[in-house]
Amino acid sequence: MVFIPLIAGLVQPTELILIILAFLILRIFSDFHRRRGANPNLPPGPSPLPIIGNLHNLRGLPHLAFHRLSEKYGPIISLKLGQVPSIVVSGADMALEIMKTQDSVFCSRSQLSALRRFSYGGLDIAFSPFDDHWKQMRRLCNAEVLSMAKVQSFSPIRRDEVNALVNSIAKACSRKEAVNMSETMLAFTMNNLFRQVFGKRIFVDGEHESRPVNDILREMLCIMAEFGAEDLFPSMGWFDVLTGWRRKLGQSFQKMDSMFEEEIRERILLNSGGSVQEHCFLDFLLQPQEAEEDDQSLTMDEIKAILMDMFTAGGDTTSASIEWGLTRLMKNPSAMKKAQEEVRRVVGDKSVVEESDLQHLHYLKMVIKESLRLHPPIPFPPPRECMKDTKVGDYDIPAKMRVYVSIWSVGRDPKYWGDDAEDFRPERFENSVINFKGAHRELIPFGSGRRMCPGMSLAIAGVELVYASLLHSFDWALPDGLVNDDIDLEGKPGMVITKKVPLVLVPSLPSPPITA
Repeated sequence: MVFIPLIAGLVQPTELILIILAFLILRIFSDFHRRRGANPNLPPGPSPLPIIGNLHNLRGLPHLAFHRLSEKYGPIISLKLGQVPSIVVSGADMALEIMKTQDSVFCSRSQLSALRRFSYGGLDIAFSPFDDHWKQMRRLCNAEVLSMAKVQSFSPIRRDEVNALVNSIAKACSRKEAVNMSETMLAFTMNNLFRQVFGKRIFVDGEHESRPVNDILREMLCIMAEFGAEDLFPSMGWFDVLTGWRRKLGQSFQKMDSMFEEEIRERILLNSGGSVQEHCFLDFLLQPQEAEEDDQSLTMDEIKAILMDMFTAGGDTTSASIEWGLTRLMKNPSAMKKAQEEVRRVVGDKSVVEESDLQHLHYLKMVIKESLRLHPPIPFPPPRECMKDTKVGDYDIPAKMRVYVSIWSVGRDPKYWGDDAEDFRPERFENSVINFKGAHRELIPFGSGRRMCPGMSLAIAGVELVYASLLHSFDWALPDGLVNDDIDLEGKPGMVITKKVPLVLVPSLPSPPITA
């Protein structure tokens, strides 16, 4: 299996040696001369080595590796990832140039091996290239699948699942048990997501044991964060076959595809039998299939590609966002106390938080903004592709260049966030108009421009309700013997960065007690 250092952190030594030897042989029989004429004025960056380029400069998690390079070389740097010229943008101003000012130039996606396979050859919204098909799919989702009306229609599901979450924690509370919040948040998120997408739950209340679907989705996200040899050495696609990486990719795709096939068949049977009690996203995606003359009719692969987007963008991303937010609150007791006092004051004598309460929770909204600033759901998204020769700042960006935007670094740009950019301080948003809806260059956890996450409103609606309910219904403490400084902030590799060490907390009922 080939692990690319910028993603997985380490390369297997024997595989790296094989890659180097293969290229040394190819160099004997190939002409690697440079193009004659003036070289483009590319951004600065570390000098590449022969064959492997700058892969030796990248160790550890990708967003951390590129952040270190940006601190040395600036907010826009030039690298060679293997034999592929690439640009990495880490500053807020440069990110605005890429995502907003020149969005029409940089709104396509580079077709990496894993993303191309999981998107059924580029039929989805998140990973497909910019073309007429992408425009059609995006319009469809914006107008119907992820519209504000659709978000509001799922309010009863969110309410049910949050109530189930609170009741589950209350039972642990009565038994004076610690709760693995990482597992608990993932179970909640998957139940909520499965009900919205497929109209059913996959966890019973109080159970957090991993399900096969969890393993499939986690495997997908890990492989999506890897590059095959072909992605870094375009003439070396055959090497992915020799190492088994191509087979691993195919097996993971087949698991995903079979899962979607099974859910689609089951839903079609329910609809045909008239036994559907709760409508879901899949119902809408299947409806055009009944109208063969409808220009908007979706193929089965297009439906599965959209389902893939929903699960990669709405699964671990949501649970990880809540997990990181709770982690930050536990490390900052004053912020936790302030957020809890606000929630309990606004909710008053009611036993549960209602969605109508959320608009009045101003400090909690600042907490969420600050958490997303420091821990964006996908800190280092897949690369964009420059569609024509252009300039960014004083630098030339040639067509076909891969362009990465480090959302993690943008949220820490000292030009906008000051010398305390690394600190968790929700008060920085006091009396501020800055939001994460893509209009403010310094806060783009969901991206910006045409490639902004279309499911942002749906995700935030659930995240706010969970935060408020957990803070309203329980007080939180660390297991015996642990203090705030013992909580680590290290993440695990993957497209979505989750905590390496799960967050385990001990809940207790506040005084006076609040009934779940």
